[in-house]
Amino acid sequence: MIDVRLFRRTFILLFIVAVLNLLATQLYLYWTTWWFDMVVHFLAGGVVAMATLLFWPHINKVKIHTTSQIIFVAIMGTIIIGLLWEIYELYFHITFLSDGIMYTTDTISDLLMDISGGFVGAVYSLKLIKVNEK
Repeated sequence: MIDVRLFRRTFILLFIVAVLNLLATQLYLYWTTWWFDMVVHFLAGGVVAMATLLFWPHINKVKIHTTSQIIFVAIMGTIIIGLLWEIYELYFHITFLSDGIMYTTDTISDLLMDISGGFVGAVYSLKLIKVNEK
């Protein structure tokens, strides 16, 4: 059974990330405001971690029991999606390897913000799941 509270909070955060991305693209915020990309990646990492934990029981029959296992699964999901996003950016020429150190710095920053957001999203999801179990 899907945890309704976690699903709602994940969906709301996904909606916020989508709106921020739309605004950033239309208003050139990714290029004019140096920190905006970091905020969006942090929030997106949280969404991915929450969604990973939300759908894990339906995707994989392997049970996760301990807090460390739950956080590990959430962060691994976030890393996988973050890496796929970076490949997507390269494939569709949103970023370029020829940018050299700027590309490397941006990619590392993006992945670190994804992982940080994923950790916060995992801890938040744990708190929601624990409240529902009581």
